[in-house]
Amino acid sequence: MAENDKSEVSSKVSSDPKENTRSWIAMIYVCAFFGVILIVFAVGVYKCFKVDEFKDMLVTVSGVLSGPLGFIVGYYFKASKE
Repeated sequence: MAENDKSEVSSKVSSDPKENTRSWIAMIYVCAFFGVILIVFAVGVYKCFKVDEFKDMLVTVSGVLSGPLGFIVGYYFKASKE
Protein backbone atom coordinates (compact mmCIF):
# COMPACT_ATOMS: atom_id res chain seq x y z
CA MET A 1 0.00 0.00 0.00
CA ALA A 2 2.85 2.39 0.74
CA GLU A 3 4.30 1.74 -2.71
CA ASN A 4 1.03 2.85 -4.33
CA ASP A 5 1.11 6.10 -2.36
CA LYS A 6 4.66 6.82 -3.52
CA SER A 7 3.80 6.25 -7.16
CA GLU A 8 0.81 8.59 -6.92
CA VAL A 9 2.88 11.32 -5.33
CA SER A 10 5.71 11.00 -7.82
CA SER A 11 3.30 11.10 -10.77
CA LYS A 12 1.79 14.37 -9.53
CA VAL A 13 5.16 16.12 -9.24
CA SER A 14 6.18 17.65 -12.54
CA SER A 15 9.70 17.17 -13.79
CA ASP A 16 9.24 19.96 -16.33
CA PRO A 17 11.28 23.01 -15.23
CA LYS A 18 8.95 25.37 -17.12
CA GLU A 19 5.91 24.07 -15.23
CA ASN A 20 7.74 24.39 -11.91
CA THR A 21 8.71 27.97 -12.76
CA ARG A 22 5.15 28.82 -13.75
CA SER A 23 3.75 27.39 -10.54
CA TRP A 24 6.28 29.36 -8.45
CA ILE A 25 5.43 32.57 -10.29
CA ALA A 26 1.73 31.90 -9.71
CA MET A 27 2.29 31.18 -6.02
CA ILE A 28 4.36 34.35 -5.62
CA TYR A 29 1.65 36.41 -7.33
CA VAL A 30 -1.13 34.98 -5.15
CA CYS A 31 0.88 35.57 -1.97
CA ALA A 32 1.80 39.09 -3.13
CA PHE A 33 -1.88 39.82 -3.88
CA PHE A 34 -2.91 38.97 -0.34
CA GLY A 35 0.15 40.76 1.01
CA VAL A 36 -0.88 43.94 -0.77
CA ILE A 37 -4.39 43.63 0.64
CA LEU A 38 -2.91 43.30 4.14
CA ILE A 39 -0.70 46.34 3.52
CA VAL A 40 -3.77 48.32 2.46
CA PHE A 41 -5.47 47.37 5.73
CA ALA A 42 -2.35 48.28 7.72
CA VAL A 43 -2.07 51.68 6.03
CA GLY A 44 -5.76 52.28 6.66
CA VAL A 45 -5.44 51.45 10.34
CA TYR A 46 -2.31 53.59 10.67
CA LYS A 47 -3.95 56.59 8.95
CA CYS A 48 -7.29 56.05 10.78
CA PHE A 49 -9.33 55.67 7.60
CA LYS A 50 -13.08 55.70 7.62
CA VAL A 51 -15.05 52.82 6.10
CA ASP A 52 -15.53 54.63 2.78
CA GLU A 53 -11.81 55.28 2.45
CA PHE A 54 -11.05 51.59 3.13
CA LYS A 55 -13.59 50.61 0.50
CA ASP A 56 -12.13 52.98 -2.08
CA MET A 57 -8.57 51.74 -1.54
CA LEU A 58 -9.57 48.07 -1.62
CA VAL A 59 -11.65 48.51 -4.77
CA THR A 60 -8.77 50.31 -6.48
CA VAL A 61 -6.10 47.80 -5.50
CA SER A 62 -8.20 44.71 -6.11
CA GLY A 63 -9.45 46.09 -9.41
CA VAL A 64 -5.91 46.36 -10.69
CA LEU A 65 -4.63 43.05 -9.33
CA SER A 66 -7.65 40.73 -9.54
CA GLY A 67 -7.66 40.41 -13.34
CA PRO A 68 -4.27 38.69 -13.55
CA LEU A 69 -5.08 36.74 -10.37
CA GLY A 70 -8.22 35.33 -11.98
CA PHE A 71 -6.26 34.36 -15.07
CA ILE A 72 -3.58 32.60 -13.02
CA VAL A 73 -6.03 30.71 -10.82
CA GLY A 74 -8.18 29.75 -13.81
CA TYR A 75 -5.17 28.46 -15.71
CA TYR A 76 -4.03 26.22 -12.88
CA PHE A 77 -7.47 24.85 -12.05
CA LYS A 78 -7.97 24.05 -15.71
CA ALA A 79 -4.52 22.42 -15.89
CA SER A 80 -5.18 20.29 -12.81
CA LYS A 81 -8.28 18.73 -14.44
CA GLU A 82 -6.27 17.54 -17.43
